[in-house]
Amino acid sequence: WQIQCRGTFTAGTSHRTTTKKQYSNFSTRGLFPSHPSIDRMPQSSGALASSGVRRKQHATVSRPIVHPFCGTFRLLIGGSIALIFIFASQMIILSNVAHTSDVIVSNEMATNPNIEKETPSAPVPPPLVVAFVVSLIKCSKQAATTGFLDAAAILRHSIHKNSAYHNPSSPPSRYGYKMYAIVHTQCAQHGPPLEKLGYKILIRDPPVKEEEIKGDFLRTHIKNENCCGSDEFIKLYAYTLTDHPITVHLDMDVAILQPMDDIFDAMMFDKDSPEGKAARGRIEVEFPDEPLPDVIDAYFTRDYTSNKPWEINAGVQGGLLIARPNPEHLQRYIDFIREGNFNRGRGGNSGWGGKGYGGFQGAMAYQGAVAYFYDHILPTPTFVQLDTCRWNQVVADVIWRGPDGIEHKGECRRYPRDGNYAANTKCEDCRVTPIELVKTAHYTACKKPWECAVPHPRVPRDKSQVYRLSHLTNITTCMNLHKEWFKLRQDFEDSMVRFSAGETKISKRNGQYEKEFFLGYCNGSHRYIAMIPPPEDFDVDEMYGMSSSL
Repeated sequence: WQIQCRGTFTAGTSHRTTTKKQYSNFSTRGLFPSHPSIDRMPQSSGALASSGVRRKQHATVSRPIVHPFCGTFRLLIGGSIALIFIFASQMIILSNVAHTSDVIVSNEMATNPNIEKETPSAPVPPPLVVAFVVSLIKCSKQAATTGFLDAAAILRHSIHKNSAYHNPSSPPSRYGYKMYAIVHTQCAQHGPPLEKLGYKILIRDPPVKEEEIKGDFLRTHIKNENCCGSDEFIKLYAYTLTDHPITVHLDMDVAILQPMDDIFDAMMFDKDSPEGKAARGRIEVEFPDEPLPDVIDAYFTRDYTSNKPWEINAGVQGGLLIARPNPEHLQRYIDFIREGNFNRGRGGNSGWGGKGYGGFQGAMAYQGAVAYFYDHILPTPTFVQLDTCRWNQVVADVIWRGPDGIEHKGECRRYPRDGNYAANTKCEDCRVTPIELVKTAHYTACKKPWECAVPHPRVPRDKSQVYRLSHLTNITTCMNLHKEWFKLRQDFEDSMVRFSAGETKISKRNGQYEKEFFLGYCNGSHRYIAMIPPPEDFDVDEMYGMSSSL
């Protein structure tokens, strides 16, 4: 810019064809460093020519300005006029640059189909909602019931922290959840406390009653099987939740430690899709060398801690069953359970259908029935057996240590698929699996966190079992998993306090028993400090930012 007493005022206007150098000057001088049209400028005059667009130039023109006198005052007047022209010229430049750029891009899109058009961002769809289900089957002991109510709160909190509803700006998962509790009719009075924790209550009788079973042996022996006999079959109602694409049935003494997206993606996406292939490649399974089914309808782990190396069949570990809802599956269960074709004994021709599903823990009830259903009742295998040390991790010994079958000592409890017992020694020792690798924890061998008990080895009456039971679990791993549960409890209570602005009361954390792991919630062995129930008007769903109608 030049100001003279008698001379010219030089300003930039926009009239004629431009050059690559002049476009470059606009961008490098930083006049409009953040304007998107600058980034869309062509890199050569050739690009303009090929597009058929009339090119424009920001040329320099001179307009004479004659002043009647010189000096400082004249300089100030000239400077003011110059500033006005600067502002006006830059507005013209910006308008023409943006107009030229838009015309260029529009014409290039018309002649070049490889250029994507800019479209408004589509709204983010709501997450798929998975049904997470628990069952309340027995409720006679008040102390145990209190512990399970705490467990129900912590279980839901662990699910929430690994869902699409946690930290919406950066959620750990793309899947939402809804909580269900299948409550046995005899425990109906405990439905309202679970409902207050955000569970939808389903009051149910067992789908098959003992007196309806035709087979004599099963009908007369199932009552004392495992925890609950035929009452445990209320878990099968999870197959009826067809409002959801997937159901996850869990025992209440379970905690979710990592998102389950890979599991869900492998069910929801075609096996040949990019998403399906990626998810399938990341799932940690028990037999990595075996191909996955084309369509996956279920996942579970086997209860190898109850198995012997020479037994072909193993029951399902009942703490985790991920399945695609299907009421027809429930009916098939009802049909074969009611028929009661179950033989006495273990291995060989024992158990369901005489196929060897007998003798192990829970064989007559849920754990044996689910294994038999997926292995034999369904015409096509559509299940995946997950890695026992990472999913539904119970921290129990999966290696055979006797006392019988001493020739198999040191072998994996799972049957060798190729029948090669000598090579059956390469299974992972679940007792020392690092905590950071565990997806879901199941507090069985480690004991329940609310029992405030260190899982010391049992001293059995049968002294031949001492060696086996002394190696059953690992105290260090168990205590670290207990700590994970109590950290979830601590976070849940802190969340209630924050949400209520300090009005919600929580229990003290002054227990000194194994405080490093129990975090102040235990006054001694079996002296658990229970949670203080939230106020009547406290809404857990609202705390989580969820609608109770989800």
